[in-house]
Amino acid sequence: MVVIDPGHGGLDPGAVGFVVEKEVTLDLALRLRQLLQKEGIEVVLTRSSDTHLSPDKATDLGLRAEMANSKRNLFISIHVNSAPNAAQGIETYYFGSTLDQSLLAQVIRENGGGELGQRLTREAQSVGERLVRDLIAQSNLKFSRQLAQYVQSALVQATGAADRGVRQAPFYVLRNARIPAILVEVGFANHPVEGRRLQTSQYRQTLAEALARGILRFLNNGE
Repeated sequence: MVVIDPGHGGLDPGAVGFVVEKEVTLDLALRLRQLLQKEGIEVVLTRSSDTHLSPDKATDLGLRAEMANSKRNLFISIHVNSAPNAAQGIETYYFGSTLDQSLLAQVIRENGGGELGQRLTREAQSVGERLVRDLIAQSNLKFSRQLAQYVQSALVQATGAADRGVRQAPFYVLRNARIPAILVEVGFANHPVEGRRLQTSQYRQTLAEALARGILRFLNNGE
């Protein structure tokens, strides 16, 4: 069973630019679900409409994270990036407690923004420090890295987008995952080229198909 988490939703729009993040992530999740179901894979969405799981952001993220449990095979959280500069490209994350300062604003935003985002980032980092002593968690991180690499490779090959690589960061939604879990940033909402590409159904389908290929490669042990 695959858990797909369309980032944000309801009162939380996420990144806003040429597209609105919550709308793109839901569309991609629905497309991805259909593609995986055609392959006989059971899929669960954390949300299937423009809603939030809770009006409280910390609770919302916690409920999403709870779905990444041992009864499922993998967890993928889909997001759209944003930056105050001309940044562009695709990047895929798996959990890590160490925070590169260049990612600070992005991680805080995805963790709820403002003081809440700062607090949840600190909490995620403290969880990560405990995971170092957890052998099962370390195994999950290894598989999460592999999943991230397959998905990132498929996305970049399919789209020709700038490859921002596979990275680690303390995203709250990934912090307690007991299965391979990743967070994908499929592009920048405010980039004049990338944002407009994200507006189109054709490009979204390309992204969904690439996500499916990466996931299937992982589930098929790299084949």
